[in-house]
Amino acid sequence: MLRTHIIQPKTGMRTQTGAALAISLIMLLLLTIIGVTAMQSTTMQERMAGNARDRDTAFQYAEAALRDGETYLTAVSVGPFSTTKTNTGLYLAKSSGTDWWDDSATWASDGSGSRAGNVGNSQYIVEELATATSSGSLEVGTVGTSKYFRVTARGIGDSGNAIVMLQSTFKR
Repeated sequence: MLRTHIIQPKTGMRTQTGAALAISLIMLLLLTIIGVTAMQSTTMQERMAGNARDRDTAFQYAEAALRDGETYLTAVSVGPFSTTKTNTGLYLAKSSGTDWWDDSATWASDGSGSRAGNVGNSQYIVEELATATSSGSLEVGTVGTSKYFRVTARGIGDSGNAIVMLQSTFKR
């Protein structure tokens, strides 16, 4: 007759409880959290770099338009300058109210109010400035034989979200 013996575990032996699985899942969760955080940080840095590039592009467009406006003023004859909104971008400086360059209608998307020869996404306007004479009265644009002009340039970045405005005063 065959005898079968059932082997009983010894009293000092432990049975498996699955602790390795639980620890592995916790470690996997921690690594996932670290990975998601790193991706969010990278995405934020990419956005910041894109915004900085967009602003730099807008600055370069505005600077090119400013130089274009100054080049226009070196021409033999300039003008005529207007006291109302025109599509030439040539204005007499306002004595009161909103300046031409601070009025959004001056920079209309249809191109009116800006000088021809825009560079990239940029526009510029030229204002003939009123200056004081030696007698203390205001005389438009002249002191002695010199005339003074303000060139205002506006550059828009490639995304359309960055806008840079630059101004220079030009003596002619």
